[in-house]
Amino acid sequence: MPTRPIDNLRALLAGQTPEWIPFSLDVGAAPGLSEPVLENFRRVTGAEDPGEYFKADVRLFSLKTRFGGDDPAALHGAVEPGTTFDEWGIGHWAGGLPGTTDRTYPALASARSIGDVEALPSPIIEVDGDMSPIQRHHDAGYPVFGYAGSIYEWSWWIRGMQSFLMDLVSEPELAEAVIRKIAGHTRRLALASASAGIDVLCFYDDAGTQRNMQISPELWRRFIKPAWRDVLDAVRQAYPHVKFFLHCCGKIDAIVPDVIELGFHILHPVQPECMDFGETYRNYGREIVLTATISAQQIFPFRSPEEVRAEVRRLAGIVGADRRTILMPSNVIQPETPWENVVAFADEACR
Repeated sequence: MPTRPIDNLRALLAGQTPEWIPFSLDVGAAPGLSEPVLENFRRVTGAEDPGEYFKADVRLFSLKTRFGGDDPAALHGAVEPGTTFDEWGIGHWAGGLPGTTDRTYPALASARSIGDVEALPSPIIEVDGDMSPIQRHHDAGYPVFGYAGSIYEWSWWIRGMQSFLMDLVSEPELAEAVIRKIAGHTRRLALASASAGIDVLCFYDDAGTQRNMQISPELWRRFIKPAWRDVLDAVRQAYPHVKFFLHCCGKIDAIVPDVIELGFHILHPVQPECMDFGETYRNYGREIVLTATISAQQIFPFRSPEEVRAEVRRLAGIVGADRRTILMPSNVIQPETPWENVVAFADEACR
């Protein structure tokens, strides 16, 4: 019987050599094609699901969440027309351009006390929806990746980056209240996702710029790392078979050992603009699955299809016969990306 993608990935995550290098067009559990690229995919192929069409090795399913209060707009003053609100009540304005976010409105921008933080409604997780796609994907032999939350990234989104970074230094109790609020929801979402049968919980927590960390490694270890440990320990205790994917953009060399210590199984993206995949793989490739990513900033939008193929081959050559990686975009494939480059990546990654 041929090896199924779910078994191939399980071998990889168990520290073994998979039969082939898995690949995905997505960014963990986040769809990898921006809306304009997805519309082009539908127009060109007549298909709906890029993963199925390109025979990718993973499938996606995430629980839905929604704002826990009555009116998220009431958290804000004046906002731009067309602003949408997420499960935390954060406002997002795209400026009329599809596939982008031009401005955000933090839900706790005006918070002055721990009580203000605690008063914000936590998102509601919809656990009574149709979960049958998970079983359908499993029956077809595919692992399921699902969105499971954030800690640091959501903390500054909900408070505002400048305010949150200042809080870490000047108002640590307020910062801890924000982190506690966020981590509590992430724990609940992760446990509910694992209970639904999702194989790989995907967390998103960008902590780097392309030059260095956004906050010092010491602050990250003091405030963010313990919160992640609590979340992952809760899931491990209840669902020891579930695996953890962390998306963390930027130059985060300083905390890669901490990510490994916490017990994440997959690290994405090892960002090509600021981290060397070969060096990182030599240092840590036996301790964690490091994704081999094609740059969504430079290669996907601005290189030729043959250069895309060459980059896939280069990355595969670094891991060699060990095949201990997953080929993925470094981030969402942007609207200006030529369609031929998407096809080139998927075709070469399948070889």
